[in-house]
Amino acid sequence: MLDSDRYDVIVLGTGLAESIAAAALAKAGKSVLHLDPNEYYGGEQASLTLDELVAWAEARGAESSEPSSSESSSSWTATPYGSSQRAIYTHCSTTGLGSLAQDRRRYALSLFPALMVSRGTLVSTLISSDVAKYVGFRLLDGVSMWDASSDSPRRVPGSKEDVFRDKWISLPEKRKLMNALLFAGGEFEEDEVFKGELSSWSHELIPGAGGKDMLAFLKETFALPDHLAQAVAYAVSFATPEEQSVPALVRARRYLRSIGRYGPSAFLVGQYGGAGEVAQGYCRACAVFGGTYVLGPEAMPEIEAAGADSAAGDDAKDQGGVQVKVPAHPTPLRATHLVTSPFFLAKVTKASGSEKNVTAHAVAVVTSQPGCLKRPAKEDEEAEDDDTGVVIFPPTDNSPLVRALIMGEGTGSCPAGQWVVYLFSELEGEKDPKELLRPYLEKIGGEVAFEAYYLAHRAKDTQEAPEGVVLVQPYSGRHMLTEGLDWEAEQGEKAFRAVLPEGEFFPKPEGEEDEDE
Repeated sequence: MLDSDRYDVIVLGTGLAESIAAAALAKAGKSVLHLDPNEYYGGEQASLTLDELVAWAEARGAESSEPSSSESSSSWTATPYGSSQRAIYTHCSTTGLGSLAQDRRRYALSLFPALMVSRGTLVSTLISSDVAKYVGFRLLDGVSMWDASSDSPRRVPGSKEDVFRDKWISLPEKRKLMNALLFAGGEFEEDEVFKGELSSWSHELIPGAGGKDMLAFLKETFALPDHLAQAVAYAVSFATPEEQSVPALVRARRYLRSIGRYGPSAFLVGQYGGAGEVAQGYCRACAVFGGTYVLGPEAMPEIEAAGADSAAGDDAKDQGGVQVKVPAHPTPLRATHLVTSPFFLAKVTKASGSEKNVTAHAVAVVTSQPGCLKRPAKEDEEAEDDDTGVVIFPPTDNSPLVRALIMGEGTGSCPAGQWVVYLFSELEGEKDPKELLRPYLEKIGGEVAFEAYYLAHRAKDTQEAPEGVVLVQPYSGRHMLTEGLDWEAEQGEKAFRAVLPEGEFFPKPEGEEDEDE
């Protein structure tokens, strides 16, 4: 039983955006009740143990023709969470734990494998909120492109020093590549070469409506050979095959300018699975500022939005806001605002059209080192092998763009002598994720001890919320690896400002200076 049945804000779901909003609102003096029907923190960005991931996949792969008693309750006005999850995640499958069973609790496997940009929104939010003290990060060791001619990964140079050290690139090619990188890292909007691209894209207002795609722009403007143009497009700007040059260059500039802030990489890898650990850090901060937490079945909500068409009681209508029932409390809970994602809501929101992005995912544990992490001895006798890495498989006529993120024991993701491999690829329609991604897992190498596959259906801007309900929109773009975490941070701040338009988002203590950007 809770201490109160009235709160300023009820936050439903402990995803990263919701957790950032909860911590910021609690720090601003609001009374916050934070609920999650899952037994773990992180929601869609959770970091799970090996057995938790198997249970997660089994629950979402279950047939939904016979809903559970909790889901079939006719008094609910929200979409049952389990049914919503089965619609979002399909084609879920895993292998058995086998020899990994005894260490199953020593894994941190992310449902949202992503990198942090050193000069990104989430890093700034972690610093201003002081939540950085609760979480750990390390630099990404390297980015590689898969070279079809040698059927092996090749390191992508990301800086001037890397370019001139690279023995695979000829001197004339190095000059062209440096011109492209200097252009992308500079104030290219004022460059005559680019003004046509910018005006063409800006005139149509939407990506894809004008100008060249990033790959064509690099080839035509800088005369880059195909392999170097692909490296810049897919492994520096992390573009998609049809993406226009303008957004890809804007992104590349931010990444290039992030190099050097914390070391010779633009990206940071989160410890213990990354996003889920960060979300839990914000939940901890919220609790420090007085937030109340209920996780598990006792937090499974029945939601009722107050308003003209609401079935809420007269008292709730008079006061506005929302009314929520949970098993943990005998009477309805009331709040001025409810902050949540569309995953929990349906009948209290209004559909406004959708854009769906389907992504195939694989999560694997390998018990021998992937070849892309090995550093050649002749390159640097003192260098240790990499513990983390990204491998980009460029698209071909018959295969899509596939990205891989590899995390070793140094990230706290797995026991010593093992590595976690994440693979993902955006699809135009549905396809068996194992059939698509298993060949790429074989290319990465390493003895595979565990595999999980699923499709994620992420929709954009599908709900219009009534008064009192603040929706955080899940990331639905095609750059989850490098943009997903910053999106979550931006959504968290947006939710905070929807509740407190004039409030200060994580105000700094008096006398504290801004972080040098």
